[in-house]
Amino acid sequence: MLPSRPPPGLTPRQWDVLRTALDCRTDEVLSASALAETLGLARQNLREHLLALAAAGWLEYHARPRQPALLILTPRARALRARQGAHSVPLPGFPVLGEVAAGPPGVAEQHVEGMVTRLDEVLTLHEGDFLLRVRGQSMTGLGIFPGDLVVIRPAEVAHNGDLALVLVPGEDTATLKRWQRRGRTVTLLSENPAFEPMRYAADDVQVQGLLIGHVGSVDARRRP
Repeated sequence: MLPSRPPPGLTPRQWDVLRTALDCRTDEVLSASALAETLGLARQNLREHLLALAAAGWLEYHARPRQPALLILTPRARALRARQGAHSVPLPGFPVLGEVAAGPPGVAEQHVEGMVTRLDEVLTLHEGDFLLRVRGQSMTGLGIFPGDLVVIRPAEVAHNGDLALVLVPGEDTATLKRWQRRGRTVTLLSENPAFEPMRYAADDVQVQGLLIGHVGSVDARRRP
């Protein structure tokens, strides 16, 4: 177990940060955002401690514009962990391991860019946004399958081409469709040719939100 008293040159709070980093289950790279969540610190407050630890030679701090800040334990820090027999605890989150080619094959590299711990780290979410679970096959043309989660931003107005959550007459739940309005007629279009367009008087339908993202599982896409 690591000692409770900090090494020379470190404040007690800096030592708390370093001890937590040393206790995380990682051999080399960890995410500053995941570390902040583990410590219950704001990222800006954590950054000050990380810069001090980097200056003291305990870790490398790599901050990149619009990307997760990464931390690398120095040999000095790893030696301290090994010497004290620090136990490993899981760092919350899932690793982002670089990029994958969706076109021609690329060379796979096992490089951890960061750790994703919350949905708002991969989607641009605002206060008030919410999730719904998909039922039905009408949006499979967009890769949205039954059981997937869609992220909805509350809205009362949709523009032509928007993917909108719409309350329609005679239904006890809203439906997710592509919005098309011509004059006083609204057409709700599916992304599956097996489903016919739905047409209503504009006054009879109510927009409840717009699709801003979706999370799906490969299980829903498997065919028997």
